Amino acid sequence: MQSGEYITHRLMVGIIRDICAERGIAFSSLSDDWVLELTKDGMTKRVVGYSFSINDSASALIAKDKVAAHLLLQRASIPSVPHALLRPKVSDAQKTALQKWDKIVVKPLDGTGGHGIKLVAHPDEAVEYVESTDIPAWAASPFIDIEREIRFVLLDQEPLIVYEKQAVMVDGLKMFNLGKGAVPQDIEPSSELLMQAARAQAALGLRLSAVDIVETMDGEYQVLEVNSGFMMEHYMRHSEQNKQRAIEAYNRIISAVMGE
Repeated sequence: MQSGEYITHRLMVGIIRDICAERGIAFSSLSDDWVLELTKDGMTKRVVGYSFSINDSASALIAKDKVAAHLLLQRASIPSVPHALLRPKVSDAQKTALQKWDKIVVKPLDGTGGHGIKLVAHPDEAVEYVESTDIPAWAASPFIDIEREIRFVLLDQEPLIVYEKQAVMVDGLKMFNLGKGAVPQDIEPSSELLMQAARAQAALGLRLSAVDIVETMDGEYQVLEVNSGFMMEHYMRHSEQNKQRAIEAYNRIISAVMGE
């Protein structure tokens, strides 16, 4: 099943094909370029959508689950944006968890790209919105006035790419998703922020991930989410320099995937 944001003629496919050709790795494509196979010395690895066969399946599923990821980050004493589970029909216990928040952001539990996000002012409004859909599970979080959001693309807790997302306003929400129009700006993060991102990756048991950290208006830094599968299509299309950085990152990722 194909899931995640679909972009026709993904740049990633051609980049990986070229890297494989340069390094003697057999490359094949299936399912309209959604499944890629990389084979060398009798070993085959795959890329499905934007996920490489480098993270174990349990860790990847935990990262996809915004509530589970928050709970593991919380247990590791890593500051993160609270997320609570909502399943239609929403129970009284689930609804009670929302009552301590002034405004509530609801989004699909395993959604990506900023799709389905809604800002509401009351738990009853959150419940009404969630129960009006056929989506089986949602994550609710307190509305946080965010100053900026930073993405860390990490491999084995080392940074490949780090950039700030310059936001746009969509339906009263400050959106930091590049697919919604936000603009990437590469930055050199502080050692403290890099450590926070690396700790988040390690806490979820991931080798490859994109960790999003937000800075609140109060100057606090919290992990918003950790993505085990992530795209760089919009990032690459912003500039030729960004594309070259992404090519370098994919080279390092493929080396790790193939055990080179």
